[in-house]
Amino acid sequence: MKPTGKRVLVMHEAIDGPARADEQDTLVQVEQVSAALEDLGCEVSTLGLGLDLEGGLRRIRERRPDAVFNLVESLAGDGRLIHIVPAVLASAGMAFTGCGSDSIYLSSQKRLAKRWMGLNGIDTPADLADGEGAADSRWIVKSLWEHASFGLDDGCVVRGPLQARARIAACRKQYGGEWFAERFVDGREFNISVLEQDGRASVLPLAEMTFVDYPADKPKIVGYAAKWEEQAPEYQATRRCFPVLDAALAARLRETARKCWDCFGLRGYARVDVRLDSTGRPWVLEVNGNPCLARDAGFPEAALRAGLSYTRLVRRIVGEARPRVASGRCLPEPLPGAKAS
Repeated sequence: MKPTGKRVLVMHEAIDGPARADEQDTLVQVEQVSAALEDLGCEVSTLGLGLDLEGGLRRIRERRPDAVFNLVESLAGDGRLIHIVPAVLASAGMAFTGCGSDSIYLSSQKRLAKRWMGLNGIDTPADLADGEGAADSRWIVKSLWEHASFGLDDGCVVRGPLQARARIAACRKQYGGEWFAERFVDGREFNISVLEQDGRASVLPLAEMTFVDYPADKPKIVGYAAKWEEQAPEYQATRRCFPVLDAALAARLRETARKCWDCFGLRGYARVDVRLDSTGRPWVLEVNGNPCLARDAGFPEAALRAGLSYTRLVRRIVGEARPRVASGRCLPEPLPGAKAS
């Protein structure tokens, strides 16, 4: 789709009343993406979507968009519903940006995503449910569905299965929702942005998250404070860079990202978060099929390093918008050579 002269509807979660910093960031994305689309000559409108899906679909149809720019990361504050919007858009036969509902669901439910990666031969840290582990083993406790480092702080890194289960219970009580624990990989962390071009995945320059002057006993994680609380020490000390990497390591990281793209059936744009262990082996932490597109976020910065301005990035993404046709199966096909289930 060539954007010029097209009607594009920028859709996001309806946010009413007080909102967390990561939720407010959605509105920043809406403003910045809309401005870029207008610069491209598009007729732009926006729509905040809640749980009234029938009414929402009616309002979408009233706008008669040529494409929907899908920025919905949750509905009514619940990340478990992230896949509903692409499903609704697909059922209506509308062209929209980003991944389809199957890919979004499979990559967003983190324990399910880990099992799918394991089936496809992609290394990912072990889930606590897969084994007890030694008493001194290190674990990190995460939200099962929510992204944006929701609820993630230093206390989420624990030792031994007993502490992991205690932290899971504490997070459920404090934040609600579902939580799990995976092995903590204490090594270099990379965010790998992947952008579709003419139906093919293109890996953008590799970004590394660095932890500047962290105390020796402080877990090196990109927690909620590091992402969203500008006055927090972690926010100031956690920095993104684009290092010159050993050619073999860079190739392996790119290959890992492409395998994730293929096995999850990703489309449009996505980000793969990876950590290296002490031997330099990459372990995939998460696959995000709807990463942040705010100008100061990692994906637009990686695109800029590849020579794509923010407006050109938005043009590329909306240019790949298309209707999603039901595949007749619940999941993408396993990669060739994948393990039998």
